Amino acid sequence: MLAILVRAALLGGLVFGGHAVIAAEQTAEKTEPKKAELKQVDTQKAATKTAAPKAKPATAHAAVTQVTDDMMAIIRRSTQLMADDPKAYYAQVSDLLEPVVAFSYIAKSVMGQHYKSATKAQREAFAKTFQSTMVETFAKGLANYSDFKITTVPPTGDVSDQRKVQVVQEVAGKDGTNTVAYSMGKSKAGDWLLINVVLNGINLGSNFQQQFAQAMRQHKNDVDSVIATWGES
Repeated sequence: MLAILVRAALLGGLVFGGHAVIAAEQTAEKTEPKKAELKQVDTQKAATKTAAPKAKPATAHAAVTQVTDDMMAIIRRSTQLMADDPKAYYAQVSDLLEPVVAFSYIAKSVMGQHYKSATKAQREAFAKTFQSTMVETFAKGLANYSDFKITTVPPTGDVSDQRKVQVVQEVAGKDGTNTVAYSMGKSKAGDWLLINVVLNGINLGSNFQQQFAQAMRQHKNDVDSVIATWGES
């Protein structure tokens, strides 16, 4: 689904250090949202949705495959747009990712123990900053991955009744094949949302948590300063 995006983030330096290696099973256990949190995401998405939605994918694997196809289409048609009008290009990527990535939940997880002590305004500010910096970084790296071959690995058993599913993709490029594991959670509304990613053993959510924690230490626990400099971390 977002394999090319994850790879772009790693190469772009958003992942702190790039060394945290946690098994995919541990990733799912730590980062899967609670039902109430997914319900909150549903409410936020319903309030901001402006375009007619596509039919909901019946399974997590179908959701991953659909977004992969849509993302590759954006890459192939937007090479010149990136140069001519970057903001319009970023908007296309954002429009695709916003309904399928639980940005607000991920941002909360990234803040970790500091979430409780942050004000509502700070939480909202970080969620907005986190989403915008992620989308922009991902979008900048997309043009290099139009020739990747991405295969969604079928589930090994019946997962039709599960609300939390791990979807694996194999991404073949010039530098070899990478394995990407997506933690997907099904919301009350029936939407499959991305809540974490592990690329070749590197836990993206865990790395962002470490990055935020280090930034808090560097800025003497000043949340506002961390938010203001997040894209520079």
